[in-house]
Amino acid sequence: MMLSKKRLKLLFSLETDSAPKLLVAPIFIFLLAVTVFPTVYALFTSTQHYFLSEPYNKHFTGVGNYWFMLNDSRFWGSLSTTFTFMLSSIFIEMILGAALALLMSRKFFGSGLAKTLFLLPTITTPVVVGLIWVMMFDPQFGIINYTLGQLGFAPQAWLAGEKTAIWAVIAVDVWEWTPFVALVVLAGLQSLPDEPYEAATVDGASSVQKFVHLTLPLIQPYLVIAFVFRFMDLFRWFDTIYVMTKGGPGTATETLNMFGYLTGFNFMNVGYAASLGLTMLFIITTISKFVINLARKG
Repeated sequence: MMLSKKRLKLLFSLETDSAPKLLVAPIFIFLLAVTVFPTVYALFTSTQHYFLSEPYNKHFTGVGNYWFMLNDSRFWGSLSTTFTFMLSSIFIEMILGAALALLMSRKFFGSGLAKTLFLLPTITTPVVVGLIWVMMFDPQFGIINYTLGQLGFAPQAWLAGEKTAIWAVIAVDVWEWTPFVALVVLAGLQSLPDEPYEAATVDGASSVQKFVHLTLPLIQPYLVIAFVFRFMDLFRWFDTIYVMTKGGPGTATETLNMFGYLTGFNFMNVGYAASLGLTMLFIITTISKFVINLARKG
């Protein structure tokens, strides 16, 4: 009896060699359950001919789904839409975010309240953001067309036009996530040392020279962090697009993530949807790693 108590005491004591492993075990099991197992299962499913409408007709096809994907014009169209949406949004957000961060780094009356209000779009639920902007883009009753009408411009069917829908979605993303970029860059600006700027002032450097040769190189790690986070989030952005356009009109706003959702849940082609998801994961991982390595070398 005493021996069993000693063993139990050693098992749950933090002074044993196995204590670190026991402490890490729960989170390790959790990560296996929510990341490794779904990924392995998706990889297995992507090699199957698997339709939800034909659950008993599932069979192995190898790389058949991937070969079909490479010859699927809708896949390439959704990939092109994804990169158009992603690159346009990131380009605008990085410029506006950096500019707003420089503005907010200055102290002025009510700066604390202004920063709090500025972050409201980012902390708002994406579905709510989509619903709000759907009402604002309404052709008849939306405030955007009303404002344009007051300025003498003709109203537009923003979400119903193939050329305007993608830019309407980009505008919503820029409105929602530019504060996040600004917050990351602002954190970098507030951590900069004063000595290089004092030395540059003594040497007679202008404000532009200080910004180009000091500020930009010093905040580069923060810009990379903001870029990587926004890139990964934009590549898999789904909820706001689903609420606003559901990938329409036609396939004008159908990103790769939206195409994967429609393939799996509307067309019930689970095997092909799994291959699309893994392809998206591969692209996100590869580009993110490339950007981080490039930034380290720089």
